[in-house]
Amino acid sequence: MHAIYVENYESEPFMTAFKTYFGEISGRERNWPLLFRQMNAEREVTRAVLLQDGGTAVGFVLFCPLHLSCPFFTETYGYIRELWVASEYRRQGNGRLLLALAEQDLSNRKIARVLLKADPRATGFYEKQGYTVSDTAVSEEGVMYTKHISR
Repeated sequence: MHAIYVENYESEPFMTAFKTYFGEISGRERNWPLLFRQMNAEREVTRAVLLQDGGTAVGFVLFCPLHLSCPFFTETYGYIRELWVASEYRRQGNGRLLLALAEQDLSNRKIARVLLKADPRATGFYEKQGYTVSDTAVSEEGVMYTKHISR
């Protein structure tokens, strides 16, 4: 197993993994080339780590800083946009590893709190990783979790 930071979202290993993930969540993309070009345009903000076993994609995590502000404060959170592990690699610590790599990257950028939205069925996984259900962030389509990471 080896983890690589994705430098080009139009690379074949990442595109294949992302398309597989998108199929699993019943996503329907009509213009894949445009989507991956747009992701490349955002790569200074959104980062991805791809975990591979030889040439096989094990999973990936997409994450970015999220800036929240009001007249009284501004705070930057880390936001886990997507976390996916191929079905044959689940329950082997790969999701935990990908999440930890994203958290480390965010911590290195002086970001102290991470948010993510997840399917309610994933409650056990995220709680084992130190996430708690957020009482401030609300989502209509999932559960919002938060975690304080050290700076």
